[in-house]
Amino acid sequence: MSAIDPGLLDRLKEFVSVSELSKDGRLKLPPERALCEHFDMHRTSVRNVLSVLHSLGFIERKQGSGTFLKMPEPVFIQLYFELALKLNYISVDHLETAREMFEREIVQAAAINHYDHELDRLEELCGLIVNSTDVNEGIQADYDFHEQLAIMARNPAILVIFQGLSSVLKTVLHQRRVLARQSKVAQEKTNETHIAIVSAVRTRDRELARQAMDEHFETWNRQTMRVYRSDEPGLA
Repeated sequence: MSAIDPGLLDRLKEFVSVSELSKDGRLKLPPERALCEHFDMHRTSVRNVLSVLHSLGFIERKQGSGTFLKMPEPVFIQLYFELALKLNYISVDHLETAREMFEREIVQAAAINHYDHELDRLEELCGLIVNSTDVNEGIQADYDFHEQLAIMARNPAILVIFQGLSSVLKTVLHQRRVLARQSKVAQEKTNETHIAIVSAVRTRDRELARQAMDEHFETWNRQTMRVYRSDEPGLA
């Protein structure tokens, strides 16, 4: 696999470095003509660099207003994991393990950094997980619950990585979640761990929050794998 041209990466960083605050407080790039003069580049070359930045989601162009920097969506992280899975560079087990390690750190940060209204939202999602009679609604609430913890961690880098990683797992693990919810015992036990996470986060105790997440994943893996084994022909 060929590496990205380091010269292009340097040029992209140079373009970003010359941005300035606009009147509304957003980072704005100079006009194309100014970029040409500053970097001593042909206009076509400048447009090519801007096109790459736009494709990567780092800028947005507004007719009559200019070109602004913006935080990209996690789509490229998602694409990386999707392709890595398809090409067998990584496995679902690798992704699950990475997510579990990541969320143990997330819940500790969420415990000490959350706002009260965010905890209210977490409780609301927990209620949807526990009380939903629709499988897909329950699965969505489960994903939103863990994403809310990432939001409560108050770290934009964590949120972007979480969304890039978990959105892939959301699709890959859909069947496993459906099977778990079809078993009353498995569903009740995993529901209890979500309730325990909310209670632990409310205390603002990092260690208690981590213990609750540990128990959540231990129960989740134990119950869903049990469902899988009983679902396979010839296994009880």
